[in-house]
Amino acid sequence: MQFGSDTTLRLLIVDDSVEAAEAIISGLRNSGIAVRPSRPDGEDDLREMLASQPPDLVIAARDAQSVPLERVMQLVDASGKDLPVLMLVDAVDDERLLQIAALGARGVVLRGHKSQIEHSVRAEWVDLNARRALRRLESQVRETERRCDALIETSREPIAYVHEGMHIRANPAYLEVFGYESFDDVEGMSLLDMIATPHVDEFKQLLKRLSKGDAPPPRFETEARALDGSHFAAVMEFTAASYEGESCQQLILRRHEADPELAR
Repeated sequence: MQFGSDTTLRLLIVDDSVEAAEAIISGLRNSGIAVRPSRPDGEDDLREMLASQPPDLVIAARDAQSVPLERVMQLVDASGKDLPVLMLVDAVDDERLLQIAALGARGVVLRGHKSQIEHSVRAEWVDLNARRALRRLESQVRETERRCDALIETSREPIAYVHEGMHIRANPAYLEVFGYESFDDVEGMSLLDMIATPHVDEFKQLLKRLSKGDAPPPRFETEARALDGSHFAAVMEFTAASYEGESCQQLILRRHEADPELAR
């Protein structure tokens, strides 16, 4: 991620020393990072800052008295936000590293070491933005799936989703073709149960190939069996899909009605 005037880091520094906090801010700005800093005077001030305009990153001094580090971590956790905290120390030893792990801080920054502070801040800022981007994409995917599901539900084409040969989703048009009233009637039912007996072995081979990851045929002609026992010619089109995060096959079924004129 590139830092510049169009990218501002909202940085919250918990440190008893105003001068020390200013030194960190100055060092980050000199390295090319646009910083919008804030520094709480106490616990109530910190709680308000976390609630009103949450920062992107917190640097908290291990020895701060205004808001002890343990309390900072508690308030950050209570906020429910994805907010990385870096522990500011004078030196690093085994005890400090163990404290980082115990408290849940993302890392440690060394007071007075500007390049190390800059590197740590950049790394955490990049990671945070990557997580935010991922959450946005996941939200967009969920919205797309919701819209697709609504379209499938109202589609006049019979559509079902099948996992390992079992129904995990079917729209009303699909249920109507086979004579079922509710998806509860077919949930978990094998697709083989809807195939006419003379075509079961052939269809079983198709399902085996699909389960191995083989590409489905553009169209598969077979004879289907409805709930009342009647048979009808059908064309099935399979497409690799995902339903609620589970890999499956989307099935579009087209019923072939006999041509009365041809039959005569």
